[in-house]
Amino acid sequence: MRIRDFSRPTTLNEDRLFGQVAQKLAVAIISGRIHAGELLPNEDDLRADISVSRTAYREAVKVLTAKGLVEARPRSGTRAAPRERWNLLDPDVLSWHLEADPNEKFIRDLFELRRFVEPSAARLAAQRRSAADIARIEAAYRGMVENPPYAEVTIRADLAFHEAIFAAAQNAALQCLASAVAATLQWSMLLKTGDEAAYVESLPDHEHVLTAIVERDGDLAAARMAGLVIDSLNTTLASLGSEVPEAKIARIKHTK
Repeated sequence: MRIRDFSRPTTLNEDRLFGQVAQKLAVAIISGRIHAGELLPNEDDLRADISVSRTAYREAVKVLTAKGLVEARPRSGTRAAPRERWNLLDPDVLSWHLEADPNEKFIRDLFELRRFVEPSAARLAAQRRSAADIARIEAAYRGMVENPPYAEVTIRADLAFHEAIFAAAQNAALQCLASAVAATLQWSMLLKTGDEAAYVESLPDHEHVLTAIVERDGDLAAARMAGLVIDSLNTTLASLGSEVPEAKIARIKHTK
């Protein structure tokens, strides 16, 4: 079975050279190989590992600057920014962070965010959903049920299920957090790939959320979503502990 490489950033195209350069620099910064305040390696320094043009390097630095990972200081060059300036909710930064350092504390932090946000989204979705919203959520759920666990189409359906709930909540500010939730979901599924039983066991939880939204029961939808997130955290942490994270990620990256 072909497994999608979720280690790739969500929005940048790494098939383009500047995307590859941005990813390489970002992982080095997040992992601590380039410390806060330290000068970035220039394009000549990177050529030992990757073919880098000056244009691609400059574009990569612009991307990283916009995401808070680097900062340009007058007369002192471009340097790695301190962690408190990183835009951790940016999908690319989340993806790079999980690739560089998929530690338990950070994963717990992300699921804690989900625990605050997704039940509220489910409650609002139950109160505000339209017939079109229900059709979209149901279609995503069918995609999860009718395809093999962790197939690319199944993972896309799982992401679509959660995204449709955010859309049904009809709250523009809340919607801004949907991409962070999606990035967390992607990496959670990457870590759990191979544990088909865990995926199958999660399907009734998704169905229960859907049913509560259909019935316009906001409190029940929120409670069921909270339970789904907690269960997902537990299975993700179990998968994280079952194998050295770097080894598992490397193995999944090379499974095609």
